[in-house]
Amino acid sequence: MKFGKANLALIGAALLSLGACDKLELPGGDVTSSDSSASKKLDGYTEGHNTLLDSSFGFEKKTGEYIQDDVAHHSLEGYFHADPGWIGKGVAALKEARALPGGSAELDKAADALIASMGKVETHMASLDEYYTSKKYLDDKLARGKAEDPVMLAEIDAAGKDLVAFSKLLDTALDQRDVVLLEKLKDADPVKYQTKLALIHSKKLIEIFNGEKDPTKPELIAKGDAEIVIIEKAVADARAEATKAGRQEPNAASTLVQMIGEYRGFKQSRDPRDLDTVLTYYNQSVDLTNHAPDGR
Repeated sequence: MKFGKANLALIGAALLSLGACDKLELPGGDVTSSDSSASKKLDGYTEGHNTLLDSSFGFEKKTGEYIQDDVAHHSLEGYFHADPGWIGKGVAALKEARALPGGSAELDKAADALIASMGKVETHMASLDEYYTSKKYLDDKLARGKAEDPVMLAEIDAAGKDLVAFSKLLDTALDQRDVVLLEKLKDADPVKYQTKLALIHSKKLIEIFNGEKDPTKPELIAKGDAEIVIIEKAVADARAEATKAGRQEPNAASTLVQMIGEYRGFKQSRDPRDLDTVLTYYNQSVDLTNHAPDGR
């Protein structure tokens, strides 16, 4: 069984709180402080991106429910799903970030495309949601729903492709920032450094198996095991550094440990569906870190 190709939540703002005097020299000669417009723009894009990936209310979840209904072959009986969830919230965050100065022209162009296509999906789904919730489909025998279904599916497909393209560019930009950020954090804040290290290698763990037709291949498991060693040590070191400094442990520490446990469960069961839970705990760890007040 294949482990489906998944979009991953990206690590953003919170770990950047180094203080106003700290500067990050990014590849390409860009110099930005941790609170500069260029850096804030990346973080805003990350917030919008991750909102669209929310496991309960995001784009894939909500459009997946619509697609599963198979409106083209649906009868008047049963339920219909067209709630756009947090798609509008994600688009709003992307728009706010796009309005900030600085950043990559290529990333901005991808953001423009994503904002446009996701906006179409949100608007159309919201309209159909009212149609289905008010049960107007009973009056027209589902004529509108069936007529608009091909358009809705095409809009979903276009937005999905734009999301993948934007995600790749944003991921690259964040990776470039991480190279510099890790060096800064190593001496400035060992707790944040170890937390960032654990999250980076957790992302690498997911990427090893992402989209693989046979995620149980021994060479993939060996690579996964190597990442787990690094992640487990980084979490332990983050906790030790926090204790030494009289601080609370990183917000993501417990969910990262749960992620490790689920990975070991997958190794035992060899069931690719267990990797979905590994991904869930990774995304939760990123969310907890991105929204921690002090970036723990």
